[in-house]
Amino acid sequence: MNFFIATDSTCDLPKEILQKLEVEQCDMLYYVDDAEYGKNDTNQMEFKQFYDCMRNGAKTSTSMINEDTARTFLLSLLDQGKDVLYLSFASALSGTYENFVRVAEELNATNEHKVYVVDSKSAASGEGLFVTLVAQKRNDGASFEETCKYADEIRDRVLHYFIVEDLKYLARGGRLSKGSAFFGNMLNIKPVLHVDEQGRLIPIKKVVGRKKSVNMLIEKLLERYNKESDIIYISHGDCFEDAQYLADQVKEKLGITPTVMPLGYVIGSHSGPGTLTIFFTGDTRTEK
Repeated sequence: MNFFIATDSTCDLPKEILQKLEVEQCDMLYYVDDAEYGKNDTNQMEFKQFYDCMRNGAKTSTSMINEDTARTFLLSLLDQGKDVLYLSFASALSGTYENFVRVAEELNATNEHKVYVVDSKSAASGEGLFVTLVAQKRNDGASFEETCKYADEIRDRVLHYFIVEDLKYLARGGRLSKGSAFFGNMLNIKPVLHVDEQGRLIPIKKVVGRKKSVNMLIEKLLERYNKESDIIYISHGDCFEDAQYLADQVKEKLGITPTVMPLGYVIGSHSGPGTLTIFFTGDTRTEK
């Protein structure tokens, strides 16, 4: 390839998919009871262990990619004599995007090859779907300029819908009031959330009971899917049976076999065990 596409580990794409797409990844750190993880492939907690730790009350947190890390990562690519298209975690959810923008401006002033940073306005495998579509565009022969333009256009047609099992994790991260979380859990209310045009987490519907909330994800898919891409990603925070049920419903109703993958540690730190997500293309993120 005559230019690099890169992203951060919040995209949740398995290594085999990243390698197949020829996408580079910058790792983001996460913490479990103040122990640091995420620096590389060997510095990861086991998937089930991570979510069991959360269930047992472990404190989890994350940190954005700082400017020094961003600079080192981008220089490692620029030094190979190619431009870089960096697809970043949503700026509404992290300062990572702003750090990459600042570093890109600095590097572009002194380097022959350039960095273009795009705010994905996405998270988890929604960011992963966005990265997949952009990488496919490049791999089909699009130029650097054409691929950058496509990235700016397609991101608002990547739709995110998800549910959580326990509202306390969203409350802990400030995305829901503690009072709402307490009474919501007490009444078994399971809000269906999406990521809006700005990359913010927005509740769109409240249902009672887990099964109804899972079925609402299917309803949103059938209502909003535009067939622009036949790639559908499902991710889960250690709730494989629910993810498999959702995948079976997608195949039955649309004839598409979705890719099911684990919900990564960075996003999972804020949404908790039992999170279930679905990502697909639609005409717009605007809810009707």
